[in-house]
Amino acid sequence: MTIRALETSEVLRRADEIARIFQRAFGYSDERRDHFRDTRLAYLPLYDGALTFGAFEDDALVGFVYGFDYQPGHWWPQQVGPALDRAGHGEWTVDTFELNELEILPGYQGRGLGTALLRTLLDRTPHRHTLLSTTADPADRAKVLYRRLGFVDLVPGFRYAGVSEPANIMGRRRAQRSQT
Repeated sequence: MTIRALETSEVLRRADEIARIFQRAFGYSDERRDHFRDTRLAYLPLYDGALTFGAFEDDALVGFVYGFDYQPGHWWPQQVGPALDRAGHGEWTVDTFELNELEILPGYQGRGLGTALLRTLLDRTPHRHTLLSTTADPADRAKVLYRRLGFVDLVPGFRYAGVSEPANIMGRRRAQRSQT
């Protein structure tokens, strides 16, 4: 397996392929897959600091991770920022990277690719904080990965406007580097 950075132009060229991974990882409908492709991937150039990495077996993309600078004027920060403030975690929105997606094809899960992709991304972000949203399901395997890499629950049971299923907002602080 190889992990490498994907420029935004390559993400856009591979949008159908990436959207299929998103769909298969969750078992989503074609409609949800297309919505992901036509909104979240298509809007990637609008975000500052976008970083994307892909996991490849030979030339086949089998997983990806991406995110960008936390930008208060965008949709997700407008949703979670007030909830973080109310929970006493407002400082988590300063010098922050927003981890948007980490998906691995089902046949490749459990092989350490998610860990490798996430570590690669975290190593490349200079931000003090990283935030993400995941399901509130206590059996969600992704939470095990996130917690193993230092993420903590900040707002469990968070509810997005118009969405019935609760989510968990998690965050990770970069370890302070010693001044030598």
